[in-house]
Amino acid sequence: MTLGTGPRTESAAGYRTGFTLLELILVLALLAIAVAIVTPRLSGFASGRAFDSETRRLLALTHAARSRAIAEGRPIVLWINTTEGNYGIRQDGPVANVDTNALEFSLAPGIEVAFDTPDALVGQTPTSRRPQVPPLPNAVSVGPLQILPGIRMMPDGSIDDTSPQSIRITNADGTSLWLVQGSDRRHYELRQANF
Repeated sequence: MTLGTGPRTESAAGYRTGFTLLELILVLALLAIAVAIVTPRLSGFASGRAFDSETRRLLALTHAARSRAIAEGRPIVLWINTTEGNYGIRQDGPVANVDTNALEFSLAPGIEVAFDTPDALVGQTPTSRRPQVPPLPNAVSVGPLQILPGIRMMPDGSIDDTSPQSIRITNADGTSLWLVQGSDRRHYELRQANF
């Protein structure tokens, strides 16, 4: 005999009706299987959303750096620390240490950033028209003895000649987007491929 667990009602024949323990176990097993199937797909969805959010934030920071450079009349740098996984914008030059409007963010886990010149810091591109100054032409000093690559926005709204042509942003699943310099050399844009 099984005991009913549902609402206790009398049927026309006088028997109690409800759910049996076996029926409840079967429903719970089906729910567990459904959760096991859906959970991995949801984690991939969350990872994709974090990647999308991070790439859009980097793009927005290029626009914010350009706007600040124009408004303040001094170069603004979007620096990226690929080893520690953080990035931000701040004024360029000796006043950088007292920049009250500086911003800093951390990269989401599993996201990597690489520059178009992997063997050197940003700025050492073949199209550079500046004379090559010995080490690190567009390096950004963000702290004592810490030199990082960066994108330098000039006060006239243009991108400095030594800034990278493109930056590749890669998700843990291998998906990549490129932050590529626009043809007018005044902005960056997101692309699926680096061309």
